[in-house]
Parts: sequence; structure tokens; C-alpha cells
Amino acid sequence: MITHWIQRKGYSRLLIFFNGWGMDSRIADYLQSNTSGFDSDILLCYDYRSTVLPADVLGTVAGYDERMVVAWSLGVWAASRAGLHGIDRALAINGTVNPVSSDEGIPPDIFRATLDNYDEGNRKRFMRRMCGGKASLFERFLDIAPLRTASDQREELALILQSVEKNVEEGGVPSWSYTEALIGGRDMIFPPVAQAFAWRGIKHTVVDEMAHFPFFDFSNWQRVCTCMER
Repeated sequence: MITHWIQRKGYSRLLIFFNGWGMDSRIADYLQSNTSGFDSDILLCYDYRSTVLPADVLGTVAGYDERMVVAWSLGVWAASRAGLHGIDRALAINGTVNPVSSDEGIPPDIFRATLDNYDEGNRKRFMRRMCGGKASLFERFLDIAPLRTASDQREELALILQSVEKNVEEGGVPSWSYTEALIGGRDMIFPPVAQAFAWRGIKHTVVDEMAHFPFFDFSNWQRVCTCMER
């Protein structure tokens, strides 16, 4: 797993952002560019070819008075496997902790087909689906799309599937759970019905017009964190 400090000013509160599969720092940089006056340090996590955070990072995280998790897409699953403890609040956005599932995530045959057929051409189709199939949103997304190759992303997805199928919690059984979930009503990647079923018993909000990519609807850190204060 790759980590990167988006903001580190010595605040007593830490926001840990688990990005989606195949991403890099560009989405977090976009959110940061739209943010001012946010009184929290921000740690970005992405690339889940390894799911456990390094020991030195876990030690740094433990030093904060308050720790929040915001996780998107497959980052929701990755956060639960990262070895974190002492999380005060956690928001899942368009993802579940059981991501390869007919009932609570992406149906296994669709997940496998995405992996087996992933190339440069299908990457563009996938990103368009992330944006709800809307050309205008897809064009906006291209400005902040990850600068990674399709083969690099495919390797990450293969290792995620391998880890999910083995069901090995490398970071140990998490001592925390998600406190809120945000579901896009137009999510074409994680079916909204499956998300709602996965989060039964947990406070969740459906944003009817939101696609899988949520950060045009929630475009800065304050707006994202507001979802944990509803």
C-alpha cells in the first residue's frame, strides 16, 4: 500500500482517506485544491497490492487524538484490512467490506470479467461507467484520472481478488467498524441495492443522482466529512 501526506500541519485530528482501486494521488489532490481551513491532517492510502499499512505509518496514526476514515469503492474493503485501530468514525462511500458478492458487493462473475478483460480500451469504458455513463462527467474525470497503466491497475485488481478469495485478514481482525455509509443511487459499479443490504443496521444515506465517482457531488474535505455529521 502506498501512503502520502496530503496535509500535515500538526493537528490533533487525522483523516485517513482510502482511495479506490487503480487510483493514485490525483483525486485527493483535487479535493485538497477545493479545500481551505480544514483542521485535520490528511493521509492518503492507495494501491492495494499490499493491504497492511507499514508499521511506522500505523505508529504515526496511533499518535493522534482523533482518527477518522473515509473510504471509497474498494478502499472500503482495504481500510478494514489495513491494521488500523482506534478509529473514532468511519465513512464508506460506494463500497462494502464484502466487495465480491452477489448480495453485498459486485457479483463475482462481473468482478472476474472486469479483471479478465481489463485493457486500455476497457479502462475507458470502466471510467465512463464510474461516472454514471455521462459523457460530461467522464470528460471532467479525465482531468483528474490516475496516471497509471492498465496493466498496473490490472495487477492490483488481481491481487485484491486473490486476497478477497483467501479471506485472510492480514492486518488482524479490525477493532472498529464503519459508522456511516453513503450510497450513490446511480452507481454502475457497486449496485446500490447490494450496498444498502450490506449496510443494513448501519446509518446510510442514498444520494439518488450520484454515480460511483462521488467527488463531483462532494468536492472538498469539508463536504465529505459533513456526511459523518448528519
